[in-house]
Amino acid sequence: MLPELGTMAVEDVKKRHIAAMLDKTKERGVGRMVNLLLSLTRQMFLFALSRDWIEADPTATLKKADFGGKEVERERVLSEDEIRELNRKMPSAKFIPTTEAAIWIMLATCCRVGEISQARWSDLDLTARQWRIPPDVAKNKREYLITLSDFATKHFEALKTLQTSPVWVIPNTQGKDHLDEKAISKQVHDRQRTVPLKGRSTCSAVLLLSRGAWTPHDLRRTGATLMRSLRVDKDVIERCLNHLEQNRMARIYQRYDHDTEMAEAWTLLGARLELLTSENAENVVPMTVRVTRKTAA
Repeated sequence: MLPELGTMAVEDVKKRHIAAMLDKTKERGVGRMVNLLLSLTRQMFLFALSRDWIEADPTATLKKADFGGKEVERERVLSEDEIRELNRKMPSAKFIPTTEAAIWIMLATCCRVGEISQARWSDLDLTARQWRIPPDVAKNKREYLITLSDFATKHFEALKTLQTSPVWVIPNTQGKDHLDEKAISKQVHDRQRTVPLKGRSTCSAVLLLSRGAWTPHDLRRTGATLMRSLRVDKDVIERCLNHLEQNRMARIYQRYDHDTEMAEAWTLLGARLELLTSENAENVVPMTVRVTRKTAA
């Protein structure tokens, strides 16, 4: 919004300006972001309308269906065969080393892309193998602690050898701030385009996997699914994802922290990923979840 409308007086913004902004965002293939941008823009102009700063809301007749379209809940999970495939194709992607390490860390910890992009060295203890996600970085504003497996620690140590900032694990190109939260997603998306964009990576389509395109957030879902295939309890997985307990009474009265079980879950996940990315990965048998059905008495 700021690059497109930031220099305009609020009363000068017309529907055509907002539509052009939404269309430009849509060209990036981020439908959900377009819808979110329209919602936030509308909220802003309704606030201006309520203060009598404008006479009409320029977003009033703009519909999500005309820009971002209907949002579909993502279900993409990388199979174990695709994790092997990703490992084989990664060198051809010609990522900067910090991005490659970040991808494996996201898969091994189930963290969000914004959490690894904003990681600070002060929140990492590689000796104790712990990574603290502070409230200002966590999506739900709740601090939580990730236990690092051997696999995750290995990739954090790789980042340590590349360290250029005393503060940020993955700094931006200027080195004065953390990596932009969209940077990793853009790099992954560019390497799955059939036609490269001008001025972007020419390694187009090299990371398209056998079951189709994927996003960094799909790695979080993939890690959680792998945990379940390794018989990790669903409640423990939810804690590893730092999801808020939906049942209010359970949040109030069930205060057990599951720290031990969460550490075991991350360790199991890391061990599995170590196997899937090893030289003998083709000999690893895929895991499946066995569902036990109870028969009626």
